[in-house]
Amino acid sequence: MLLQCILIGGAEKYLCWIRAAVISCSARASFQIVVQNQYGMHAFAPYAIHHVPITAALPALAPDENAYVVFWWQRVPLGHLWMDAALRTATDADLRMLMLKAVAPALQYYFSNENAAVWQAAFLAGNTGPLQALLESNAWLQTFSKPHTGSQKISVVICTRNRTQALEKCINALLQSSDTAFELIIVDNAPDDASTETLVQRFPSVRYVREPRKGLDIARNTGARNAAFDIVAYTDDDVTIEPNWIQNIKACFADPKTACVTGLVIPVELQTESQYKFEKLWGFNKGYLPLVFNEAYFQKHLDSGVPVWDIGAGANMAFRKTLFEKIGYFDERLDVGAAGCSGDSEYWYRALAEGFQCNYFPHLFVYHQHRRTKAELDHQIFYYMRGQVASLLIQYERYRHKGNLTRLYKELPRWYKNRFRNKLRGRYSPDADTLFTEIRGCISGWRFYQKHKQKR
Repeated sequence: MLLQCILIGGAEKYLCWIRAAVISCSARASFQIVVQNQYGMHAFAPYAIHHVPITAALPALAPDENAYVVFWWQRVPLGHLWMDAALRTATDADLRMLMLKAVAPALQYYFSNENAAVWQAAFLAGNTGPLQALLESNAWLQTFSKPHTGSQKISVVICTRNRTQALEKCINALLQSSDTAFELIIVDNAPDDASTETLVQRFPSVRYVREPRKGLDIARNTGARNAAFDIVAYTDDDVTIEPNWIQNIKACFADPKTACVTGLVIPVELQTESQYKFEKLWGFNKGYLPLVFNEAYFQKHLDSGVPVWDIGAGANMAFRKTLFEKIGYFDERLDVGAAGCSGDSEYWYRALAEGFQCNYFPHLFVYHQHRRTKAELDHQIFYYMRGQVASLLIQYERYRHKGNLTRLYKELPRWYKNRFRNKLRGRYSPDADTLFTEIRGCISGWRFYQKHKQKR
């Protein structure tokens, strides 16, 4: 009832009451909160990111080093492992077991007809030969682990605003793609100056489009309308692109039923507490198994609110251009400049509601620069929740699916009630620090929608 009360009236009164209660409780309990992870409570230390072939050994860690290890078979990611103080004294056998646990779901998916016990036992014994043989003989993995090119062209859209340094890196990476059959469109969204246009002029093959109206979804729509080819892919200016990204997008649309595609997003660095928390609690990593989101998935979750944010991330997504013609463009009330976020997930919801299919492919990966400071993280989380609430109401407005209201007025209040109770009782978790930020975002999203409903 807590969030429901907040959303339907008396927002300031209830929020002030919550703040006062927690401050009082914290004072009485002499809360001294530091970062906590799954191994216990300690001061935060940065995590070095290691990319390790699945047939290689784990990296040796320094005595005070934490590590985030991503496991690969050539260009296909298979899983990851968080390593910190609790694992520095682990035996080799224990580490191999953890490594196997991290990659087993993906490998079992790819080796569905193989005897898992044989290669797993050999792997735990330190013999990677049987696994190596299976990997090299798997046709699906070979398709996406080796570079190739095709004649099909696609349109790539980057929406940007006043971030030329990051944008330049992103453009340079894209222009080094192994498959060059694409056009690159930079949508300059309500810029403060001409710096982005000046930058793009240095790249003759790149198209520059200025969109004077502020808003990410406005810029996305401008990019789609200017796209010349049948597939429109989106990434962000703070993303690092691999050379095989273009070719993998094309391959992901081999199934004619696929209308939307998303992929894995891996952090560039985990040097600050805020970056660590974002990756742990809010990150864009949707796992290492290919997933199909279709009508069956939609119907399964319809009554409780379809969790479309699980489909992927806007930093790594693509659509058939015909989809825009059939179901419309991004809702311009959402994302930066308006509600704050969720324009991508609302669009995936719409695609599923209209009978189209979305696919998630982990081998379609990019690297994302997470926000480094607490202020940046708080700002990001506030707008995540503002956008999520607004998108739930927009989805209900469009389709009258009651599950959206169930999630808003029952599931979210229950979620925050439990977290609030744990905070009062001193049961700290990493997401405790963003509790009020999230609630304020929910309130703001509800208010935003009340001012903009039925305005499409």
